[in-house]
Amino acid sequence: LVLESATLAAYADVYPGMTNPGRRRVVGSLQSALLDSQEAMLDLKQTGLQVRLAGERLTAHKALFNDLVKYHKDSLNETESSHVAILALEATAATLSATARIADFVSAKTEDAGITVSISFPIVVGLDNDATSAARAVAKGAGDTFSTVAGSLGIAAQVGSDAASLAAAAVSRELDRALASLDFRYEEKQAIFELKQTYEEVLGMLDSVKMKTLALQRSAEAVRNLMAEGDRLQADRESFRRTMAVKVQTQRTRDVTFRLFRNEALEQYRTLFDLSSRYAYLAAKSYDYETGLLGTAAGSDVFNRIVSSRALGDLTGGIPVASASTRGDGGLAGTLAQLQSDWSVAKGRLGINNPDRQGTLFSLRTELFRVLPIGAATPAGAAVSPDAQWRQVVEQHIVSNLLSDKDVVQACILPKKPGALAVPGLIIPFRSTIQPGLNFFGLPIAGGDHLFTASSFATKIYSAGVVLKGYQGMDAYANGNPLGGGVPVGNDANALSATPYVYLIPAGIDQAIAPPLGDTGQIRAWNVADQALPLPYNLGATAFNTGQYFDANGTLTEQPWIARKHQAFRAVNDGQFFYSSIPEEFTSNRLVGRSVWNSNWKLVIPAYSLLADETIALTRFAASVKDIQVFLRTYSYSGN
Repeated sequence: LVLESATLAAYADVYPGMTNPGRRRVVGSLQSALLDSQEAMLDLKQTGLQVRLAGERLTAHKALFNDLVKYHKDSLNETESSHVAILALEATAATLSATARIADFVSAKTEDAGITVSISFPIVVGLDNDATSAARAVAKGAGDTFSTVAGSLGIAAQVGSDAASLAAAAVSRELDRALASLDFRYEEKQAIFELKQTYEEVLGMLDSVKMKTLALQRSAEAVRNLMAEGDRLQADRESFRRTMAVKVQTQRTRDVTFRLFRNEALEQYRTLFDLSSRYAYLAAKSYDYETGLLGTAAGSDVFNRIVSSRALGDLTGGIPVASASTRGDGGLAGTLAQLQSDWSVAKGRLGINNPDRQGTLFSLRTELFRVLPIGAATPAGAAVSPDAQWRQVVEQHIVSNLLSDKDVVQACILPKKPGALAVPGLIIPFRSTIQPGLNFFGLPIAGGDHLFTASSFATKIYSAGVVLKGYQGMDAYANGNPLGGGVPVGNDANALSATPYVYLIPAGIDQAIAPPLGDTGQIRAWNVADQALPLPYNLGATAFNTGQYFDANGTLTEQPWIARKHQAFRAVNDGQFFYSSIPEEFTSNRLVGRSVWNSNWKLVIPAYSLLADETIALTRFAASVKDIQVFLRTYSYSGN
């Protein structure tokens, strides 16, 4: 223990932590092999210590023997016969010296082996092991062990350790003969006998050293075998981990791919579902616009169900089916099926399937601006004649650029002349209403005024036309023209083009009366967005619609589709054209389905369709046109 502590302390600076090998809960096979190697090292060290002590005794006896040899050498130096005995004694002394060298070598190698095994123990043991202790032990242990065995066997071979018994016998016989020839005394023979015994003891210890060295080598090889087995195990584990890493990476890639495609499918489903929900919402709004039956709190719940629905519902054969009660979520299909069922009854109950049809001609001169009719005498005290007053009204509505009006820009397809920066023309705004005691323009009813009855809950437009009374240069059609045929008058001072074009756009809020099922007479209002539905696939990749059918980055907060703009239509100079044998020839069906009751209409007359010189065209227009009339062919629902 003292020697072991000294050895550990000597190498503590070289291998920090070696003096505290630590503990393990469960001792492994490698640790057991290291303990066996430690035990073999201690055994070899003990044997080496014994060899060293015997070598020291042999050295002391050799010194005594050398003194005896010197003494007798001096005394027999003169005799020639003693020369052979002296040589024999010197050979014996050399043999004993070699034996001492063996003892020194074994002692030194024993210390090296002790250091090797002592540093083989892990510095840190437990949950965090010293991974390099075994490697240090194997590296140093292998070198020291082989060095010890090779060195001890080499020196023993040099002095005849493999034939130690024969050499010892020969030396003993030579020693006996030398002693006999020298005639030593009994005390001297006793010293020589003790030297002989010590020498034989040292020679006997050589075999023990070999056995202990071989045992240490065997334990070191066992440690290396376990290390190699551990390396193989770690290599197998590394190979297993690589294989499993490839499998895990493959599965992970497949999982990521699955998630990406699943998310894309869910995103597409969600986008298409939102589009379906939007169409369902618009269908409900259209139902409400046509019937006026969803203006109640219960009607608001219909829109809430569509917005909050998260399922398509039952679409058997592509037809919505009401498959859930009002307390559950029947999906979009459930709500649409209920609307369809109500519509099948409402269109007959409200008179939608048999509307009242009529055509009405409204005069802006008399009914809107309250100017006396054409040809009326100037009232007493009036400053100007009725025609001059009407001309002032027309001139007041002339604008230098129609594109400065946002409603015109948004609702009209209004081309410009090449190189032109502005589009001059006329904009005549007016409002319409359907209320008892008021004419179509919302003024108190006067003689000659026109109106729509409030007994019909909704009056919709089928077609519209515009009459420019007094317009010069317009075609006079023979076919169906009760006024007879003719040619355009182009030589008149106020002559204009034969084909004037105008726009009639609703720029306000549509209104109607709720069906008087309970005699309530509630007025409903809708802000109608006239929009173009997108092409499902847009195969030509045209700008027909601003948004795509499927857009992952789309949002419901944006305007979904582009606005549908109005085209211009032909105006006539006499209202009789609308009651001829071709009543729809000069009317526009662009406003079909819209309510005649709107808070803001705009009649737009661009000057470029009148003359090339727009300034002259507007001057002639104001001078020649005596009245502007709006013709509406309508259909009305009774609602009861």
